[in-house]
Amino acid sequence: MEFTSVKMRNNCAIYNLDSNNIFINPGSACIAETEHGVDIGYVLSGIPACKSQECEARGKILRLASDDDIAQANSLIDLEKRSFEECKLKAKEKNLDMTLVNVKAIFDRSKIIFYFVAENRVDFRELVRDLAGIFKTRIEMRQIGVRDKSRIIGGHGTCGQSLCCTKMRGVFSPVSIKMAKEQNLNLNSQKISGCCGRLLCCLDYEYEVYCELNNGLPQQGTEIRIGDNKCYVDSVDTLKQTIRLKYMDAYLHIQKNDITSDGINFSVSMPVIERLMNHTDEENEED
Repeated sequence: MEFTSVKMRNNCAIYNLDSNNIFINPGSACIAETEHGVDIGYVLSGIPACKSQECEARGKILRLASDDDIAQANSLIDLEKRSFEECKLKAKEKNLDMTLVNVKAIFDRSKIIFYFVAENRVDFRELVRDLAGIFKTRIEMRQIGVRDKSRIIGGHGTCGQSLCCTKMRGVFSPVSIKMAKEQNLNLNSQKISGCCGRLLCCLDYEYEVYCELNNGLPQQGTEIRIGDNKCYVDSVDTLKQTIRLKYMDAYLHIQKNDITSDGINFSVSMPVIERLMNHTDEENEED
């Protein structure tokens, strides 16, 4: 099966859709069917056939969008703005403890979806009846989490780039504190949390690489045997594949390849230490 990567209108998520033997140039508009119904989207790229979970089809391409389709999609913006204001007003009148995040009108106007966040369960049956009476169409209230809220609203992270969640395909990957520990990051919650208050999505991206690079490296505080002496790892630089340890009165930077291990204990041979000590002395003389 061939896939097409599509960003649907008024939706930050990226969908992998069945190309349906219709191939559209990147940047062009298309009409596609997803779990939310038929709507217009914009093609990002084509994806070769694959069998991975990531490429599971979440809908299909129906056709290339015409000028009339694009004009019709633009007309939905006013409907969505009016729906947003009406819903906020009605929810306030009914004292509903909910925060409206976004409104999406389906392309054929057969349904309007209201996305909201709430700490507790909300009885919105009366609200749905009122909105259905105003807009004469099917109303769907969809409660979302704080990560979805950030994805819809968008923004920029501390790195200066757009939020990772706005570029993600499909569902969110689970992120754990273990990923931050593996990358030797500051475990201050403010440092490793995103705008949503949850752990940063980007922690997941490099986790496997760090697991591979850390394999065979001793952790900070690990005992290292040097002949009959013992010292301890002061710090580890995963990307440079080096460790720093204090031996006698000097700090030595040792490459991963200089370390031998039996799977439990770590050691460094004296010739390696002597070479590093001589190199350190030469640097001190030059200074």
